[in-house]
Parts: sequence; C-alpha cells; structure tokens
Amino acid sequence: MSVPLAVALAHARMAMQSLSLDDVVIPDSASSSYAVQDQLISLLASPQIGWKVGATGPTSQQKLGVKTPLVGPVFATTLFSSGTTVQLTGFHHQPGIESEIAFKISTTLRPGGKPLNAISVREIVSAAYPAIELVCTRFETNFAVPPALLVADGVAHAGLILGDEVPTNKLGDLSRLAISTLIDGTEVSSGTGAEVLGDPFESLAWLCNHLSGRGIELPQGSIVTTGACTGINESQANELVATDAGPLGSVSIHLSE
Repeated sequence: MSVPLAVALAHARMAMQSLSLDDVVIPDSASSSYAVQDQLISLLASPQIGWKVGATGPTSQQKLGVKTPLVGPVFATTLFSSGTTVQLTGFHHQPGIESEIAFKISTTLRPGGKPLNAISVREIVSAAYPAIELVCTRFETNFAVPPALLVADGVAHAGLILGDEVPTNKLGDLSRLAISTLIDGTEVSSGTGAEVLGDPFESLAWLCNHLSGRGIELPQGSIVTTGACTGINESQANELVATDAGPLGSVSIHLSE
C-alpha cells in the first residue's frame, strides 16, 4: 500500500528528503490537491502564520500550466528576519528568489461573508511589508511537477523574509510601486505591484474569497504574501539578496552554504 501523499510530503520536509514522481499518486482535481494540502498543514508541527499567493500573472500561470492563482501555507519555521543569514542546506533545492509585497491582517475574516475586492479588502489590513519569498518544492524535479502536486506541496513555499511594516494609512498606490531584486547590490530584475493581478490588494482579495469558498478562516495577525513582482531569480551560495521597494522600504537576507 502506498503512503498517503500528505504523509509523504510531511516526511520529506521533516527528513529533508526529496520525493520522486514515481512514488506518489497525483491528485485528480484542484479540490483533491487542496485537501492534501490541508492534511499536510495538520501533520506539520510548526504553527501556520499565514498564506502565500502564487501564479499571479500570465507568465507564471503559463509556465505552471494553470489558469488561476494558487495558494499555499506559510509556517513559523519558514519566516526569517531581515538581515539574517540562512543556510542553503535547509532547502531541498537552491531556492528561487521572488520580490513581493506582503500584508498583515487586522481582523479575523470568517468564511461566508460578501466577496471582497481590491478596495474593500483594505479594511482588513493593518500594515504592508516589502518581502522576499524563497521558493522550491520537495520533489526531485523541483518545479517540473504537475500543478496538482505543486498545490499539494504548498505551492513551493520555502521561506519568507519581511522588512519593516508600513501602516496602511501610509501606503500609496501599490499597483504603481516600483520594486527591484538585487543580488550583492546589483539589480537583477524589476517590476511593479501591477505584476500581481494588477494590484497586490487584488491578490489579497482573491485569497480571501478563495479561503471563504473553502470554509477556511483567516485569523487576525495573519501574514499574506501576494506574489512575485519581479519574476523569479536563481540563488547561489554566499549571496546577499535584497528587495528594494522604494517608499515601502527594503528587506535582505544572506544565503550561505
């Protein structure tokens, strides 16, 4: 009898082992994939502190073979402080680097309410952050997996680094906010908040509506990172990685061997 996918994924994380596609059964629907993800969350000891939204632009959706954004959990053990050093041995692969905008949720959002949009969702946000997300999967083939397995595995979330929080009343138009990814001080990619469903608040609204549809509560204090504004960049050992979000501030992390 094969090991349930959620159990295999949990073991892969805890034992720092990679899964072969030959050893797993691919979920046959989006709902089945998210059901596996829910089971994975329940099996891991680390508290969940929020969510990530991925595949928030046409390029990433085409690359992953999906037509909608995807959502995965963020855990206390995958949250790192800006300016710290993180060893690459703690990841299943050299993680990809994404510059993002993240939000802190100010009030518990329970399922079943009215659908939210980029305007109304501001009412449940207390602050924003410049953010770096580190991404990789727990599979031997890394990103080269069917979308169903990507969802089950938590949409490749491996780490989140937040800068200083900026109160909501000090935020400008985030869709026009220019963001850059820098490695050792050199810009390697750039974009704006519009890369994320047209506006990072739109990405947050999508997440809230998605969770509500699955009957999942979004607790006060949750952190939501909204998707890559500058695409995905490769990482190497002994690099200083930074996100510069202009008036929103900056965030950095050193990746060591």
